[in-house]
Amino acid sequence: MTGSDHADDDREDAAGEPPRSDPADVAAEIADRAAERGGLALFSDFDGTLAPIVERPDEAAMADGMADLLQTFRDAPAVTTAVVSGRALADLRERVGVDGLAYAGNHGLELDADGETTVHPAAADARDALSEVCRRLRREIDAQGVVVEDKGATATVHYRMADEGAVPRVRERVRAAAEDASLELTSGKAVLELRPRTDWDKGRAVEWLLDRRVPDGERPTAVYVGDDTTDEAAFRALPEGGVGVKVGDGETAADYRVADVPAVRTLLADVAASVGGDGAPE
Repeated sequence: MTGSDHADDDREDAAGEPPRSDPADVAAEIADRAAERGGLALFSDFDGTLAPIVERPDEAAMADGMADLLQTFRDAPAVTTAVVSGRALADLRERVGVDGLAYAGNHGLELDADGETTVHPAAADARDALSEVCRRLRREIDAQGVVVEDKGATATVHYRMADEGAVPRVRERVRAAAEDASLELTSGKAVLELRPRTDWDKGRAVEWLLDRRVPDGERPTAVYVGDDTTDEAAFRALPEGGVGVKVGDGETAADYRVADVPAVRTLLADVAASVGGDGAPE
C-alpha cells in the first residue's frame, strides 16, 4: 500500500504492532485514497470505537458528535457507511440512531441494508441452543458482576464488573457450556462470545455489504475502524487499497493505530471534512 509521507512515518512494516498514528495523518491518507478511487466505504465498530466502553453494556452511548459525523457520511456523495457490531441488530440501530446507514449486528449474522434485514441461517438454527445455554449459565454462574446477555443470534457473557478471582471459574463454566451445545466460543474485552459454528464473521459481513451497497464497476476505498479482537476478521477482509484502523492496544492486522474514542472522533471529523464539504460538522 502506498500512503502519505506523514502517515507512512508512523507505520511499521512488520505485522502485529503498528505504532500509534496521529489521527489527522491517517485521515489525510484515507482522504487521498478515497479521492484517487472516487469513493469511500466506511465501516466502524460500535463499542470502544463510536462509543466508550462502559461497565454495563446497556449503558453504552455514542460519544458526543458521532451521530452528526455519521449523518455527514450518509449524506455525502460516493460514500457508503455501515456500523458493524457484536450487539444485536435492533439494539445497535437504536443506540446509533441514524437512519440510512447499513448495519451488521451479532458479528454480521444479522444484516440490514437498504431497508432489508437478512439473518444468517446458522443463527436461526442455533437460536434454541443459545437460549438454553444462557439459561444454564445464569443458573451455574453465581459470581457477582457477571451479566449473561442473550442476543438471539449470539450470546455474550460480560465479566468486567466481576471480582478478578472469579474470572477463571466463569471462563470454565462458559467453555463447558459452549462445548456441550456445539457453539463457538471467542473472547473479547472482558467478554466471552458464544455463537453458531460458522465461517461467518465481521469480515464476511464487510464483504457482503460491499457487494450489496457498492454499484458495479466502482471500487471505493474501504476503511474499517475497530477496537476488539472480533474486528481483526474485518481488517483482514478489506480489499486491496483498504485501510484498517485499530483503536487502542493489542496485536492487530490493521494498518494504523489510534489511541481511543476521542481520537476516532478526530479522525472521522477530518475525513468528513474532506468528503462532506461544507456539510461536515465542526
